Amino acid sequence: MTQYKHLYIYEIGGAVDDRSIVSPDYIGCWNEGESSFLFFHADQTTLVEDLVGVRPGLTLVDSYDMDYEDWQGGGLEPFRVGPLWFCPPTGDTAQKPEGCRLISFDPGVVFGTGLHPTTYDTLHLINEVFKAEVPETVLDLGTGTGILALACAYLGAGKVIAVDINRLSVKTAAENVRLNQLANIISVREASAEDTLSENADLAVMNIHYQVLDTLCRSEAFFAKRRVILSGLLRSDYFRILKRVRKEFRLVDERSTGHWFSAWFER
Repeated sequence: MTQYKHLYIYEIGGAVDDRSIVSPDYIGCWNEGESSFLFFHADQTTLVEDLVGVRPGLTLVDSYDMDYEDWQGGGLEPFRVGPLWFCPPTGDTAQKPEGCRLISFDPGVVFGTGLHPTTYDTLHLINEVFKAEVPETVLDLGTGTGILALACAYLGAGKVIAVDINRLSVKTAAENVRLNQLANIISVREASAEDTLSENADLAVMNIHYQVLDTLCRSEAFFAKRRVILSGLLRSDYFRILKRVRKEFRLVDERSTGHWFSAWFER
C-alpha cells in the first residue's frame, strides 16, 4: 500500500488525458468538469509545463504543495462501524476489536476515508439495512474509494456494482477491491450515475453531491428501486430531496452530523 506524506498538485484548465505521463512520482489525475488535477509525490513543474505546452486547450491554472493530511482534511485513523473494522495504511491491524471483520483500504488522494460525516453516517445506515435484511445486489453510485462497496460485500451482499465517473476513483476503488480479495463480488465501473441507475439492485447507495442526486431523484429508474440510501446532502438540499422522495418512499432512518444529512428509504 502506498504511503502518502507530501503532495504536489497541479490544477489544469481542460481535460487531461494522462496516459502519456511517465514519472515514478506520478499518482494520478482527478478530472472535475473542465478542470483536471495532477498529483505527484515530488515537484514536477517542468514535466507539467511541458505537458501543457504541447497539448492545445490546456492551461496551468495553479500549483499547490501540501501535506497529505491537509488534502484529506485530517489524518487517517482506523474506525469501527458495527461488525466492521476499517483500517487505512497508517493503521495498526492489531487494534482490531475481537469479533470484527478487517477491511483494509487505501484512499490515496481520492476522498472517502470514512471519517467525513457523509461517509461515516452512510456506513452506519448500510449496517442497519443489512441487519434488517441482506440485499443480494447493491448499486453504489459515486463509489469514490470504494469504501461503501467494501462494507456491503463484507456484510453479505452477493453482488456489488461500484460506479464512478472519475477515472482516478475507479482506479482507487478497484485497487481496494483487489486488496480485500473481493473481485468475485464487487464490480468497479467507470460510468455516470445517471447511466447506471437503471441496473437491477435490491439496494442503491448514493453518497454523491446534490446536483447529481437532484437529477437521479426525478428519474423513473430511481422510483423503481425498493431501498435507497441517500447522502452527501446539506440541510436545505436534504429537505428538498426529502419532500420529493417521500411521495413514493417511506423514510426508515436518518442520520445527521453537523450540517450533513443521510437517509434510508424504502418503497
